Amino acid sequence: MSYGVAVVGLGVIGRRMIEQVARHGAFRIASAWDASPAARDAAARDFPGLPMAVDAGDAIARPEVDVVYVGTPPRSHRALVEQAARAGKAVFCEKPLAVSREDGEAMVEAVRAAGVAHAVNFPFASSESVRLLAQALARPGFGLAGVAVRMRFAAWPRDWQASAAWLAEAAEGGPTREVLSHWVYLLQRLFGEVELLASCVDAPVAGACERASAAILRTGGVIATMSAQVGGAAPDEVVAEFHGAGRTLRLRDWHLLTEAGDASAAEAPIPGQPEDARQAVQQAQLTQLAACLDGRAHALADLTAALRVQRIVEAILHRPA
Repeated sequence: MSYGVAVVGLGVIGRRMIEQVARHGAFRIASAWDASPAARDAAARDFPGLPMAVDAGDAIARPEVDVVYVGTPPRSHRALVEQAARAGKAVFCEKPLAVSREDGEAMVEAVRAAGVAHAVNFPFASSESVRLLAQALARPGFGLAGVAVRMRFAAWPRDWQASAAWLAEAAEGGPTREVLSHWVYLLQRLFGEVELLASCVDAPVAGACERASAAILRTGGVIATMSAQVGGAAPDEVVAEFHGAGRTLRLRDWHLLTEAGDASAAEAPIPGQPEDARQAVQQAQLTQLAACLDGRAHALADLTAALRVQRIVEAILHRPA
């Protein structure tokens, strides 16, 4: 069966979704729309034959649409998810789920009441490196002692996000929501409940997003620290370290899992990881989405799991969630 996808939001991630759908046999693009005329024009030019809708309602309501991909800024997620649910369409939403408790809870209730299939696009759900990480953590004698996640970006938004001005604003953007949320989800996936113990944020410009954040969390009986920082000339870095009794596992640049012994030992990649991990995980997410729509078991995060992540992230930012 081929599922029809409505792509609502034609920025960088929406365009990536169009490209990935074209490579996956279980899906086809049934409609597309963006609030920006420039984004619509660019997508129509770059994807000839793209079935452009006249507005979001038209994109969602078309009978050939089975699932609505919500790839817009997070403050617009609630209205689009509720509209999709009322239309009886499945939902595949980008993270963060929302930026307010009211919106997140309303979205969960909307899909529950409508009985529609739903998921949130946390790629770690389908990552082969994460599967291998879970196996390594479960090895007898590994003895997890703590987790440390570090993120550093020379500029924010990053170059490839420069057209998304909302990412630089406190209202719905910032590296904590956009990037750190992935790692909160990963802890939740690996270890269960995540508890925030303390956090601090540096946001020196009114209305602008944070330039740095740090959090201490407890999960799986151990302490996890997370930090995000913007600025400086060093290369961007995203790395998570899982410290065991005699070994350290590192997940670098999202997809490269390595292992090392003591501090002086060289890191070695864990065997079995895809050569093009980014492409592999994006296609795997769609395979899992097809299973979700089929009513089969799948690995994707549902909206309830995403709401738990949202609450932690907004608490780190010292905002009610």
